[in-house]
Amino acid sequence: MTENKTRIQIFDIAKGISIILMTMTRYPFIETYPILMSFQNVAIIFKMPTFIFISGYLLSDRLDFKSFLHNKIDGLIKPLIGFLLSLTLLKITLYIIVSDEASLHGGLEYILDLPRALYHGSFVAVNVSFWFIVALFLGQLALKGFLVIMDLKKPIKYLFLITFLIILLILNTMKINFLWSEYIPIFFTYLFLGYGFKKIRIHYFNATPFFYSNKMVLFPILFLILHFTLKNLNFDIDLNLAGLHYNYHYLLILSISGVFSVIYLCRYIEKIPILNSFLVYCSRASFFILAYHIFIKDVFLILFDLETYQPLLHTFLFLLNIVLCCLIYMFLKKVPFVRILFYPLKTIVFSDLEIKLLKSKYINRFIPKEIALA
Repeated sequence: MTENKTRIQIFDIAKGISIILMTMTRYPFIETYPILMSFQNVAIIFKMPTFIFISGYLLSDRLDFKSFLHNKIDGLIKPLIGFLLSLTLLKITLYIIVSDEASLHGGLEYILDLPRALYHGSFVAVNVSFWFIVALFLGQLALKGFLVIMDLKKPIKYLFLITFLIILLILNTMKINFLWSEYIPIFFTYLFLGYGFKKIRIHYFNATPFFYSNKMVLFPILFLILHFTLKNLNFDIDLNLAGLHYNYHYLLILSISGVFSVIYLCRYIEKIPILNSFLVYCSRASFFILAYHIFIKDVFLILFDLETYQPLLHTFLFLLNIVLCCLIYMFLKKVPFVRILFYPLKTIVFSDLEIKLLKSKYINRFIPKEIALA
């Protein structure tokens, strides 16, 4: 296996770990287990930064901005629309099943959440996790825009660069929450660091497989030292990107050292076939896990006690939730026509009828030019 393929697999494992850790806090039983709470208090420092950093590292710079935008709409925004519609249907179905007196008005409230979400620029009423998808999309566009600016000729490059940085400063200062725009500076930072590290590695560490070198052990050591030191000096280390609890100095350094610590751990997880395969699949199904894990958890809340101390039951239900999300990811990809809404077009082997639909004049205009329809 080549270094590039191996490195990407390590990153898939790390993204799988990240997405699982992000879903864990949604369960009410977390507070029942002090050890789990302590672990979450540490994991919150790196669980979300890991996913964003790796997304920046894997960001392709082959496409121009227009083509990049098309691909991100196809891979992020289009599935988001599918998630919004499917979750609305699922919530209405659950409402009808569990309500003693289901009413038309009650069902319509779930449908009305969709136009309300568009009006307010927030999909929290449908699924609070969707903020992450939109923030990642906007952050990636910001990074791509920055890279386009850096390729411009002088002096226009500096004029656009100053404008770009002023916009980031305004977003960071004013906290514009429509469509989670306030998260753009934070996501841009981690994406830029990931992308930047890739460029540094290519130029300075190309002779050795850096992520497998013994030097990587320095990162978990650094993370433990920083965490211990900052905590004992009474520094606030409760980093929480979702809550905008973040700064650009010591918390950034602490979280980045945590990101590399996770990547270092993945080199050993890679040697465990079952765990390796499971985490890689979780990475591929990451947006499905974000989209559906809360709804599945809500169903579990109706059927089971998620607050009383029952470690075996809670562990089983949590893993079952992840597995069910992965099964939805696997199943929908085999459903003709429906899968078009949920998956990037370049990842689907289309049937003749699907190709005919996509080539119709009303739909074909929205298909990115880079995607060849056989």
